[in-house]
Amino acid sequence: MVVLAPPKSDLFEFLSEADHLVRRYPQLLKQIDADLDLHGKNKKAFRLEDARWREARSQPLPTLEWSPMTARAEQLVLEPGRPRTPAYVVYMFVVGRGYFGGFKSCEATTLLLESTTLTVFLHHQGVNMPGGSTLNELANAVSNDTREMILRAQLADVLEEGWDDFQELTQDSTAVEGNTQWPTDSKLIVDLVGRLIGRGDKLERFGLSNFKQPRAAKVLAQISRLHKQISLSVGVARKDRARERKKAYRTILRLARKAHGMMAPLVVRARRESGMLDILPSRRDMALRLVLCLENDIRNLLQVTECCEARVIHERKVPAEDKVASVADSSASFIVKGGRETVVGYKPQLGRSGKGFIVGLIVPLGNAADSGQLIPMFDQVVERTGVTPPTVSTDDGYSSAAGREELKARGVKVMSISGAKGKHITPQEEWDDPEYAAARNGRSAVESLMFTIKHNYDFGRVMRRGLNNVRAELLEKVLAYNFCRMASCRRAATESAQQSAA
Repeated sequence: MVVLAPPKSDLFEFLSEADHLVRRYPQLLKQIDADLDLHGKNKKAFRLEDARWREARSQPLPTLEWSPMTARAEQLVLEPGRPRTPAYVVYMFVVGRGYFGGFKSCEATTLLLESTTLTVFLHHQGVNMPGGSTLNELANAVSNDTREMILRAQLADVLEEGWDDFQELTQDSTAVEGNTQWPTDSKLIVDLVGRLIGRGDKLERFGLSNFKQPRAAKVLAQISRLHKQISLSVGVARKDRARERKKAYRTILRLARKAHGMMAPLVVRARRESGMLDILPSRRDMALRLVLCLENDIRNLLQVTECCEARVIHERKVPAEDKVASVADSSASFIVKGGRETVVGYKPQLGRSGKGFIVGLIVPLGNAADSGQLIPMFDQVVERTGVTPPTVSTDDGYSSAAGREELKARGVKVMSISGAKGKHITPQEEWDDPEYAAARNGRSAVESLMFTIKHNYDFGRVMRRGLNNVRAELLEKVLAYNFCRMASCRRAATESAQQSAA
């Protein structure tokens, strides 16, 4: 099929590169179709279970007893229905979101839907742009395994084109802001108590008993007032501020325990009642998820209260892993990196090849130490590219004598770790070797990569919440970066060929 090009632009080159890849590796569309089939089967499983429940309840005598469906969604067969959005369009939308730096971002979706370049591009493929909500749902149904498959196809294409040989690997980490606000103990308590009350008032929608605790609402109002008092005490003299703050927190903690004591038994009751629900299976699933959220909130309220008492009242240091960093995103953590400003979010690891392609991405849970990510990144890059890089370069945070020796034993000739710690575990003759010096000097290239992907693809923050969803969003941004890098290499190769011909 001939692609009739709209006016040349960076976006058109990006889309052309994505189109080129999927035509060379058509199995990518088959994998996306499989993800969309599974998404449809999961929805069908709920529809069938709801129908069975209605049939059981419509019998004149209780001769048909309903029990949960035992067949797995994967075993269902989808029957012909309305034409589904083509996998090609979903593929383009998945990588396009990364190009515009957004996942649930309204701006990214609007740019995609209103992009003349994309509309014309798809038109010449014989497909039209569907609605935004449909595209978001289908793109979210694409699994991370499929995104990984696209990344592997990119790197295979790069190797085949001769744009990189993956002989060098530079690794570094960065802090990424989560989709949440900066937490304070008082604000966390306000949000958790408020959310418990709000969610507790939705239980009757599913046939469960609402919380109906007017006293809890009064307690929340008192805690909110004290939280505001703490927030507005910035201009008070330092000595008086500390004293008033501790006094306010003592009252907040007492009220938080009071709220916990009122609502914890109600959460237990909701769990007990949910086990006896006799409603549509799809509705029952929603009810169980709501009860699970209530259980998480009541547990987090107790944890925040205990950590706050230890930190504010008893002035003890609380480990970051014991703190609740966010009400909105339970996977987010306090990310402390090299004396820089602490953020609440994630700490992804990136692996850069010698020619500037991203060959590795790891998104660990919490503020994971860099040294523990050295071997996993190496394994991931070797598995993904099929190449064992003879040169690996990192900064001081990855200093590990055991890790260094393991990589040397696995074929790495130059294992360069910059900084004082790296120098300490590196034999002097290796440290002075010109190849090691070149690896240390070239390590700054990964800093350039971090700057580019953060400022051009909004890699420094995420819109989605939850570890798996954050991995999906960051993977899409990595795919978009690599496509642009591939487009740059193809353009340079074309220009070089034209100059040679001239």
